[in-house]
Amino acid sequence: TQGPLTSAVAVVPNPATVNTSVTVTATVDDTTTGASIIQSAEFNVNGGTWTAMSASDGAFDTTTEGVTAPFTVTEGGDNNVCVRGTDAASNLGEQVCTTLTGEYLYKFSGFRPPIRMGKENRVSAPRTIPVKWKLTLTDGGAPVSDPSSFVALKSYAVDCTTLAGDPATAVVEKGPGKSILRYLGAGNWLFNWKTSKNYRGSCRMLFVEFSDGQLSPTVLFRFR
Repeated sequence: TQGPLTSAVAVVPNPATVNTSVTVTATVDDTTTGASIIQSAEFNVNGGTWTAMSASDGAFDTTTEGVTAPFTVTEGGDNNVCVRGTDAASNLGEQVCTTLTGEYLYKFSGFRPPIRMGKENRVSAPRTIPVKWKLTLTDGGAPVSDPSSFVALKSYAVDCTTLAGDPATAVVEKGPGKSILRYLGAGNWLFNWKTSKNYRGSCRMLFVEFSDGQLSPTVLFRFR
């Protein structure tokens, strides 16, 4: 009546770059909880959908099985990866988890002046604002000079008092001309943001989206 015990849950490689494939492995054992053959195993990431795993030797036919499954890392930071097994008597075992650290390909070093991180930026609209940031490779720290690292500059409206807003409503911001994204060297970038006159009297959160799936921290703008 007891489910099999899961142990030795591991993810390789760990840490892993976001949007790359990793492999989760574990051992599922029913020898001390009924001695039934292992019927199946499954895993989930961060409480998501349970996904079937394979027996490492190709078949579920013994009371102890090594199990494995590949998946793609989709989130940076700590990810909770859990495994559980079921025996031939349909008893479901308790999940056992491990932590996978997801690392983005790029390291964002913060916005540069005139933008102030962590503070309210008061500007007049319409106006062109130089948005500057530094980007390096997480692995090794080399400067990123590839323009394809940049996806978009985006902003969304927030309440000027509570700062409540919905990031899902973010719009792509534009520049005053065609050459709006410039590489300044040593990993430093410049995007000239042409603000809309419709922003007058409102507040917005600004951020940058990068090609590795990363979003920069947001910065608050209050428009006059």
